[in-house]
Amino acid sequence: MTTQNNENMDALSAEPPEDDVQIRCPRLGHQINFPYCRSENNGLPCFKTLDCWYNHFDVQTYFTGKLTKEDFEKTFLKKVKPKIASLFDLIEQAKARKGKQV
Repeated sequence: MTTQNNENMDALSAEPPEDDVQIRCPRLGHQINFPYCRSENNGLPCFKTLDCWYNHFDVQTYFTGKLTKEDFEKTFLKKVKPKIASLFDLIEQAKARKGKQV
């Protein structure tokens, strides 16, 4: 396992790092490699991939070459629901399920 730090690189490559290179995933809380990030969202990249990998390689150029324009926009440009809104939705769904069980 290798942890990569490319702060001193002048120009970043558009090629992803080797599979043994890992960084800390802010969503999962542990080390993860790029192959996981590029396909964890039902075959599409995680929405945080550009943020997490930008200082390791030219991840935006990589994905603009690999994804269709629609998939790129759906993955990286779509507004993400704030966490608190998601929690309220889950609470409402749980209340609705509980009401159906009684």
